[in-house]
Amino acid sequence: MADMGEDPADKTSSSTENKDAKTAMIEVAEKLIGERGIDQVSMRDVATAAGQRNNSAVQYHFGSRNGLIMQVLRRRLVALDANRQKRLAVIDDDGLGTDLTTLVRVLLEPIVDLLRAQPEATHYARFLQRVGPVMAPGVPEANLRTATDDVVVRLIDALSHLPRRVAFERIDLATQMFTGALAVYEDRRDAGNTVVNSEFEDVVAHLYDMVEAALRAGVGPRDEARGS
Repeated sequence: MADMGEDPADKTSSSTENKDAKTAMIEVAEKLIGERGIDQVSMRDVATAAGQRNNSAVQYHFGSRNGLIMQVLRRRLVALDANRQKRLAVIDDDGLGTDLTTLVRVLLEPIVDLLRAQPEATHYARFLQRVGPVMAPGVPEANLRTATDDVVVRLIDALSHLPRRVAFERIDLATQMFTGALAVYEDRRDAGNTVVNSEFEDVVAHLYDMVEAALRAGVGPRDEARGS
């Protein structure tokens, strides 16, 4: 006798709907948090904006607001790391695997690529800046050796004029400066403020120069005292 239980087609349809709902909430959360800040976005806000009638949809799919944020971060950080891995392979083939200028681009250009890919979106840098520095270490892949780690180690080696700890701290701060400046650019673009840096590519070019100059800067008295 044929099984009169759930139709497999219904199960497939339900699975697709669940996947679409989760994707929608991930995308909406990234946008709302980028625009408003993490403390100004509730799970109900995300569910409503994603077209979910059930206000508990975020909790159902992700466990909590932090669980949702971690999924947004995971999607972005994994994609950024894959981009860096490909770039590392290219520069190694070109014999530029230890060149400081090239390594700065490998570290930061994937973020720029992300923003270039969808110019109509104005929230990616703001989301990364507001959430990434604090919550990114909690992403499961953060405990594994990644291409991003390899870039940072190579940059530390290239910054031989600095104690290694100082070099690491400067790379971290330079990355935050880069993302933070892009977040400010997004805020200004949304506000229609075109007095300064109205062209995205001009902003990016300035930032590359500034990051490299910051990394090449000499050791100050405080860092000298810290040693290696």
